[in-house]
Amino acid sequence: MSKVIITTGGTGGHIYPALAVAKEFIARGNEVLFVGSSSRMEKDLVPKENIPFIGIDIHPGKSIKNIFSIISLVFKCMKIIDKENPTDIIGFGNYISFPMILAGIIKRKNIYLQEQNANLGMTNRLFYRFAKKTFLAFNSTYEDIPIKYQDKFKVTGNPLRDEIYHINKTEEREKLKVSPDEKILVITGGSLGAKSINDAVSKYWDVLETRKNLRIYWATGTKNYDDILKNLEIKNINNVVKPYFDNLINIMAAADLVICRAGALTISEIIQLEKPSILIPYNSIKVGQYENALILKEHKGALVYNNNEAQESIEVALDLLDNTNALNRMAHSIKTLKTSNATKSIVDTMEIWRNN
Repeated sequence: MSKVIITTGGTGGHIYPALAVAKEFIARGNEVLFVGSSSRMEKDLVPKENIPFIGIDIHPGKSIKNIFSIISLVFKCMKIIDKENPTDIIGFGNYISFPMILAGIIKRKNIYLQEQNANLGMTNRLFYRFAKKTFLAFNSTYEDIPIKYQDKFKVTGNPLRDEIYHINKTEEREKLKVSPDEKILVITGGSLGAKSINDAVSKYWDVLETRKNLRIYWATGTKNYDDILKNLEIKNINNVVKPYFDNLINIMAAADLVICRAGALTISEIIQLEKPSILIPYNSIKVGQYENALILKEHKGALVYNNNEAQESIEVALDLLDNTNALNRMAHSIKTLKTSNATKSIVDTMEIWRNN
């Protein structure tokens, strides 16, 4: 039996892939320790999965105070490594993983990294030279990497929840009692919501509602839900508007078209489910959603619009829903991007390296 330290945090886009890998290690009889921030969402999510967790007091920023704090945290992480004696350490990006990965390099542990986005994040960019392997979600990331280091990388896709590999579109449509001639449109801007998407949907809501044989599942996000509902009249009882859907993957599986942001996990889920999509990336360069969206656009599996074009995207969506052949072509194009089960591929690779 081996012990693995997993480190990351901050957002679900980093934490959920890490949890998927953690569960796979545990299922194979290994011990797992998760090291993350003591103040971000992983402090609640990880213990809920009954995975041992150590929180460190880390904050973003380049101030002198933060730099000294991170140096102190590196020494703390070295003590954790001495106590736990892990065989491997794997980081899933974000500044939160920085001190543990650096401590692992100093302690000469087997280091692995995983990158969820199309472009390498700062921490992974700093440390990939010292890693046994860095696992990539997308082939396009190789464009960021010098040729002499490319053998240190492997494209696996993003680790996703295991149930997504067993979902069947027909079965999910039957659960929702969807008729064969009925189309499903899923709209989501993430857990907090996306104002540009919500505003566009609100403006076109009456048009969407009067479209025959169309059922809408709209996740507004928790931030905007109450205000949206005040001004919204839902006439079609089959249309569902909620802050968030706990079974969003199942609903997406049943869908004919998805309108959403372009977060790394969202893109990976769309690929696995082979869903035509209209993507409206979050416009921060730091987040890298536009580069994620381009992957699907270049493979003709998605149309991409910016925030200012959100209303236009709704009009395009309505036309696209009337064009079954176009939707089928988009779905077929996405198949070329699919990978095998990323979670199992990552754990398999780490076990091979460990045993050599």
